[in-house]
Formats: sequence, C-alpha cells, structure tokens
Amino acid sequence: MEMTKAAWTIPPADIARLRVHPGFPAAMRIAAQSAVDLYRNDRLLSGILSERVRALFTHVALYLHFARSKPGEPGLTVGAMKDMCVELKLCSRGRCEAMLAVMRAGGLFAAAPNVDRRRRPLVPTEKLLALHRERWAPQFDALGEVIPEAKAYRAALADPLFIRTLVVEFAWRFISGWRVIDLVPELGIFADRNAGMVILFSLALAGPEGGPFPPDGAQPLSINALATRFSVSRKHVLTMLRDAEADGLLVRGGAANDEISFLPRGREALETFLANVFAYQAACASEAFRVSTSASAAVAAPVA
Repeated sequence: MEMTKAAWTIPPADIARLRVHPGFPAAMRIAAQSAVDLYRNDRLLSGILSERVRALFTHVALYLHFARSKPGEPGLTVGAMKDMCVELKLCSRGRCEAMLAVMRAGGLFAAAPNVDRRRRPLVPTEKLLALHRERWAPQFDALGEVIPEAKAYRAALADPLFIRTLVVEFAWRFISGWRVIDLVPELGIFADRNAGMVILFSLALAGPEGGPFPPDGAQPLSINALATRFSVSRKHVLTMLRDAEADGLLVRGGAANDEISFLPRGREALETFLANVFAYQAACASEAFRVSTSASAAVAAPVA
C-alpha cells in the first residue's frame, strides 16, 4: 500500500473550533501530563538522533512494516529504512543503521525469516508496539475532551487492524510533508532539543489544576529540578529558557530568577501546537476506527 505524496493540511477553522472548545484546556493538560509522565531519556539513542527525529523514526519503520509488507516479502528492511530516512531528511544512512542496531539490541525490532539474506528484513516486536499503545492511550483520553467519539479509540488499541491503519494514517501525512513544528516554528527552541517539549510542558503544568493552561502569572522555577527530572544538564535547561526569553515566549523573574511566566506569544504557540496535534490525531484515529469497525461488522454480518 503506497501512500500518495499529495499535501495534507488541517483547515484553520478546525483549529479555531478546537481552541474555543470548553474542554480544550483539560485536553491540553492531559496531553502535557502524559508526555511528562511517560518521558524516558535514552542517552545512547540521544547520541545518535534528536528526540523528535527518534519519534518519527519509529513511526516510519512501522509504516514500512505495515504498509509495504506483502506475503513472504517484509517491507521493513535496513535498505528501505535508509532510503526513507534520506528521502524524508530524517538522518543519514549511517545514523539510520546505527539506530536500527541499537533498537534491535534493545528488543524493539527483530530479524524476520527471509531466504534472501541481502534484504535483512526486520519486524517490530511486541515490546515496541506496547510502548506505542502506552503513549497513544492517554493521547486519546486527551482527545476525548474535545472530540467525544475519541473516547472509543483507547479500547480500539486492542485491535491489530486499528493499530495497522492508525500507523499508516499517521505516516502518510508525515510523508506527504505535514509537520506540526512547521506550523509553530518558534517552538523549535524546545522541539529540537532533548527533553525540550517535556520541559515546556512541565512549565505549563506548574499552575493550579483548575486554573488556565498554560498558567497566568509567575510560577516557581527550579532549573535544578528540571535538569534532574529529565536527566539533562542545568546548562541545557538554562540555554533553552534564555533562548525562549529572547524569542518572547517566556520571561523569568523573581529575586533569584526563580520564577517564570508565559508571555502571550508563548501561550499562543503552545495552544496552536496542541490544537494541531489533536486535529492530526483525530483525523488518523477516526479513519483507523472506521476501518476496524467496518471490518468487524463485516465479519459479524450473517451470511445470506
């Protein structure tokens, strides 16, 4: 199943509706909290690719497995993955091979039986799929705050057809050129650095649970706590915060620079980012749910 390269976009009206939805603040909070709770820092992998590229890397690998596989001819091979990474400008061929080797050693991919040893086919393991289900479940909980039908998507994660279709739906939009960070380039300050987005989410979660998200006014800031929580250096955190200040996203204050506030530009960027993520997830999951429920209904239908 080859995907078209036609551009995919989200209508601005859809983003506007999400941002004024009464459940949007709660959805943002759930999404941010789940990202923080599930964050895992792998120093070995981070030495090869950035976190953002690593996340895309596994989705591309799953796409090759699910969308291009034919009976007796697995679609995920080292060569195919190298070609795709170069085509999408994710990484070099050498870094791709290194990533696959490390992920195989970690039990995320395994060699698949194949008579042609030149092709080196791989398959994703249950460990990798379980990690994705673990991340998708709270994302669908967040989505359910603004799109009621999304509440059924969590249960659908037990359906292999739903997973297969979801992966393909996620991937073809990315392959067609859609990038959420292109819509909010100012957040590249965080997205392009290790632990950057979860640090930003942590700052946005600092306010009271029933209050606005991101919070209004100054909130306590501990660079040491952020560095320790996300296994990065103090300098790494401080550099991001200084860059965000210089770009008008955040401002530090307090007697010892131990407070931080979101500026209107930062609030706008975070809301726009999450609204686009929700719209992207909704488009992909709704199609996957349609396919899986249609298949289940066809199986259950009585034979005439």
